Amino acid sequence: MRASIIVNGNYNGTMYITGDLIIAADGGAEELRKRNVLPHVIIGDMDSISEETLDYFENMGAKIQIYPREKDETDLELAIIHAFKHGASEVEILNWQGERVDMILAMIGLLSKYENVTAVSDSCEIGVLRTGENVLKAMPGETWSFLPLCSAQFKLVGFRYAFEGEMHIESPIGVSNEALSNEVRVNVENGKVVYIRWRKKPS
Repeated sequence: MRASIIVNGNYNGTMYITGDLIIAADGGAEELRKRNVLPHVIIGDMDSISEETLDYFENMGAKIQIYPREKDETDLELAIIHAFKHGASEVEILNWQGERVDMILAMIGLLSKYENVTAVSDSCEIGVLRTGENVLKAMPGETWSFLPLCSAQFKLVGFRYAFEGEMHIESPIGVSNEALSNEVRVNVENGKVVYIRWRKKPS
């Protein structure tokens, strides 16, 4: 089962919600209300959602899980934990774009912590690759970027610019590569690698 988590970002594009379980992380519920989408549950400390929206969804049948503001987990992590606890085998994060760069970096940290979690939009996908052979779907001509956390040894197969060896975040030479086929491989020997797949060509 796939879960879709909608966070409190700022994205005005098309949002493809493909999950069987829809979770709003706090203010993500505001975005769902704009788009007339009913979440199964709203999770968070409720510091970025209006009382009106909270009451609206509660009356519509959504479950509400309120946490204290002073806590160790972000609202997103609480939503991820909920998703896996309730049977999800994979999680997609939506509406993550915006000016809160700190939250985006924290999200990438969670992608590294939890397996089978990706951040997606209609233009790109972000995930973290672990040790082993990672086979990924692609389209010829797509732009892909790879960044280690914080260093990793890996090999790229199926890309215009070959790479095999150790890469460090201080020397991010893995940006703006190009897929050559419908299937690409990233063989990670050690460490973790962030990938960004651009479904639409970045400007």
